[in-house]
Amino acid sequence: MIFGGIDGCKAGWLLITYESGNYDWEVVPKINDLTSCLNLKSRVFIDMPIGLASKEYPRTIEQVLRTELENRSSTVFSVPVRAAVYEKNRDLAKQLNKEATGKSLSEQSLNIKDKICEVDLFIRNCSSPIELIESHPELCFKYLNGSILQTKKSQKAGIEERLSIINRYDPDCAKLFYEILKNTLRKNVKPDDIADALVLCLANRLNSEQQPDFLIDANLHDAFKIPIRIGYHNPESE
Repeated sequence: MIFGGIDGCKAGWLLITYESGNYDWEVVPKINDLTSCLNLKSRVFIDMPIGLASKEYPRTIEQVLRTELENRSSTVFSVPVRAAVYEKNRDLAKQLNKEATGKSLSEQSLNIKDKICEVDLFIRNCSSPIELIESHPELCFKYLNGSILQTKKSQKAGIEERLSIINRYDPDCAKLFYEILKNTLRKNVKPDDIADALVLCLANRLNSEQQPDFLIDANLHDAFKIPIRIGYHNPESE
């Protein structure tokens, strides 16, 4: 069994994997490329929405996540409805989202909707043994740390705090940060992309003997029966 963490980056996707005590990493251009680098049964935490809203199937899990992250709730963005995700025209996408939810879309949401679309198509059409589970790096850090992180990952102090938490659980995982940093260009992969992918992989593999912990609410799945849930690892649930 391979346990992974994946975060979006300018070059595509940064994938970090753990198998039989060893970590590895790769930057893949498209999410479909996972099928070539993960040829065994795999479970991957990904920082991307899974399970999209439509008129009859609302997605409200962000409210639960914002409550979990309290004053750091700004790290949670509103997820476009499925119709908006598949609309190429950004203005029309905003209009479709407003018609469905009463709210338009932020630039942040618009900027990642193509990646959301990639993941949605992969889950709906792929028959590989890869299980993608939505996760959120700041939620993972909260439970591994025991409290919500107040530093920003875009700043040096924020990266250092996050690496110290990862190192506390697995020094080999933390060391990988510097290997990836050395062997990638900043225009393709940013330091916070690496920290996020690392903690997703770590939280996932710490659940290797059991199912992950999940945030859920009343809206358990979307129109395609794709589960709406956010995975993480709570050390106290072991």
